[in-house]
Amino acid sequence: FQPGDRTEVDLAATLAQIAELARRHPDVRFCDLRVGEVAPVVLPLHKELLEQAVLNLIVNAAQAAGARGRIELAVRRTAHALVIEVHDNGPGIPDDIRERMFYPLVSGRDGGTGLGLTLAQSFVQQHQGTIECESRPGYTCFSIRMPLGGA
Repeated sequence: FQPGDRTEVDLAATLAQIAELARRHPDVRFCDLRVGEVAPVVLPLHKELLEQAVLNLIVNAAQAAGARGRIELAVRRTAHALVIEVHDNGPGIPDDIRERMFYPLVSGRDGGTGLGLTLAQSFVQQHQGTIECESRPGYTCFSIRMPLGGA
């Protein structure tokens, strides 16, 4: 990935495409996946990396929440950042992996590769953003903060 690989990305259209792709994933298709309203925002991003990062978060949420899980993809804008959030109603992230969940090969489920969060974090950092997580039983939210203003 090079900074020159960035293109102007229509976030609303891209998130709609990601949600449509996610709905076809075997782990997501039985979940209630909702996409909140996304204001028209165009940012210079590497589109494929954004898609992969958000899709990884959605699939992780679906795997944690199970077939009857509820997942919400939300976007909000602050004065200095665009925030993309993936919420789920799963059991929460176990305490024993919370501090190291972004490390490669750390997974909270049997058969997990432990690469989804690592890849998401890498994308976010390449765009000078941050990724945070709030989790408790019945609620987990991953927040990607992307700086506005040409970062």
